[in-house]
Amino acid sequence: MKIKRIYAENYKTYKSLDLDLEVTKERPIILIGGGNGCGKTTLFDAIYHALYGLEVKNARQFEELFNAGEKISTGMKGKKIILRVDFSGYVLNKEEQYRLERSYMLSEDRILESVRLFMGGTTFTYGTGSTAAQRSTNEEIVNKIIAANLPKELSSYFLFDAMKTSDLLKEEQINKLIEKNINSVMGFNKYSRLRKGAEVMLDEKKAERLENENQRKEYANLTTRKQDLEKEVEELNNQYAEALEYANENKEQYDQLKEGRNADDVTRDKIRKIEQSINATLEAEKNYRQNVDAMAKDIETKVIFPKLASLISTEIEMIVHAKEDVASAKVNLLTDSQIEHFTATLSKLIEERYMAGRHIDVPSLIEEMKLQQERENTVEDKYSFLNAADINRLKDLIYASVSNPFTALDDTRERLKHDIHELPRLKEQQKDYQRTLNGSDYTIIELYENNGKRINELKTEIAEKKEEIKDLTKKIATYDYDMPQVPDPQYDLLCKLPDFFKQLSVQLLRAKKASIERMMRDQLNLNLVVYRDMIGRVELSASSSDDISFKIYHRDGNEIYLSQLNAGAKQTVMQVLLKVLYELGDYAPPVMIDTVMGVLDKESREVILERYFPDLAHQTILLSTDTEITTEADFEKIQAYVAKTYTLHRDKENQCTNITDDYFGLYTKDI
Repeated sequence: MKIKRIYAENYKTYKSLDLDLEVTKERPIILIGGGNGCGKTTLFDAIYHALYGLEVKNARQFEELFNAGEKISTGMKGKKIILRVDFSGYVLNKEEQYRLERSYMLSEDRILESVRLFMGGTTFTYGTGSTAAQRSTNEEIVNKIIAANLPKELSSYFLFDAMKTSDLLKEEQINKLIEKNINSVMGFNKYSRLRKGAEVMLDEKKAERLENENQRKEYANLTTRKQDLEKEVEELNNQYAEALEYANENKEQYDQLKEGRNADDVTRDKIRKIEQSINATLEAEKNYRQNVDAMAKDIETKVIFPKLASLISTEIEMIVHAKEDVASAKVNLLTDSQIEHFTATLSKLIEERYMAGRHIDVPSLIEEMKLQQERENTVEDKYSFLNAADINRLKDLIYASVSNPFTALDDTRERLKHDIHELPRLKEQQKDYQRTLNGSDYTIIELYENNGKRINELKTEIAEKKEEIKDLTKKIATYDYDMPQVPDPQYDLLCKLPDFFKQLSVQLLRAKKASIERMMRDQLNLNLVVYRDMIGRVELSASSSDDISFKIYHRDGNEIYLSQLNAGAKQTVMQVLLKVLYELGDYAPPVMIDTVMGVLDKESREVILERYFPDLAHQTILLSTDTEITTEADFEKIQAYVAKTYTLHRDKENQCTNITDDYFGLYTKDI
């Protein structure tokens, strides 16, 4: 996959963004510079959200995302936030060109979304106005195309903020991240899912084969308990990951508070964001209740009547057509008043001119003409009891366009269900941050340290439950002796499948193991300045892809503990892992790195510039300040590999970002 161009309109700091990101094999780097607050991270977000979409739930969020300068100068009415990315990717060894465009517009406090994917001469479109069937079909196609190039779950490995990699705290967190990277990028996790599915099917089949009823019940209880424990372990693992993430996110503030620093500004900003989130949820709930009340009042006209009309539409259409036939036949007939007027006038004329002294019986003549006209009208009106107003009401019933509000309300209900569930946690978190503003309350320290204890408790609990699962597995295996030895090919195959998928995962890991270890060792010896040329070996466990550990050893044989590396060294380790996974994984996406040098020292920066970035990927987009990749010396080292340069400039007066084709005034030289 290669990103060819990114376009954004009215998105955050960009009124209009249009960047050509084409690279060549010899020059795979796009270098984008900018000071703090100039829009580097926003550019990063624009590419990410162009690929995977924005979540804009309400008017408040739309207003936050809409460019402030444009909003003040001309307003937001009728205007869209547009994100568009042009990219290429290979499908069945053939390169395809794609354009993916997402737009969002605010209309009467409702967010209207539109998505278009252009592929060759074909366009796939869906959005707010699409039917459920159209949206489901086209959204699935679009998601499959994106997943074929860079699945969303892998995007964080190739589109990432380098600073975050330096915030890793403990060895188990680094190992957890490495395990997740390897399993996801290498695709090992799918075999774990297949193994679990096969085990469930095998348990069901074994229960069927047991002849004794009591044995069947005991066996079913054991397998159910085992499945429940496996679900509990999965949930505990999620809690463990959340606890590690909490520790990572709050380490900076914890350190500041421990050192007695005043973190009021940081805390107030967090309180403000939490308050905005709470208010947005409460406002959404209020609007939802109002919409539900409105639907309840209009349920007859919006739901019941349209449903009734759909059931009897054929009969109503028959009545309408019959009445239209009658009306058509009566087009040339005279009305009663016309007959009376015509007869009276004609009779008077005849009496005066041709029949002086004789009298014509006008009323009788009128009645005779009416009867004669009725005899000549052969179309029978079977629905004479229905007048024109009745027919119009019937037409409105079957032809009126009425949208059922239930689907939209149900979608809102699902979103609110999650957001409301989060409210107590957000309010408690808001209180915690509020208490820290007193200057004497160090609740965050207590919460952080309690979270550390919780991490250890979760590790113990997970280990205990895994041990219980092992014991249950042994007990379940004893029932094999009581199974009737009747040939059953399906059962025999099921017996082999779980172990097959397990062994397949292990074998694939072992097949990649040597390559990962060798490449990691070589790259660390090149890029990890603090231990340059001192890495003796890298050891990756290969007993199971579910429990991967990662260790680095010095040439003298002692282990180099990951948790004891400084922030810059940790960043280098994770960037080296990224390069290895890129080389050995199943995907070849672009690599985009924000805050490229993070916390690296001068010597480490030089190594990364000269030995890492030039051959990292077939397309590498670097977002940097001039203090990371300097204009004095650093730019000179990589300019031969740079295809294009851009500098982002913040226009404070117009509240937008402008772009020039240079790197802080420097230009690439043609080779």
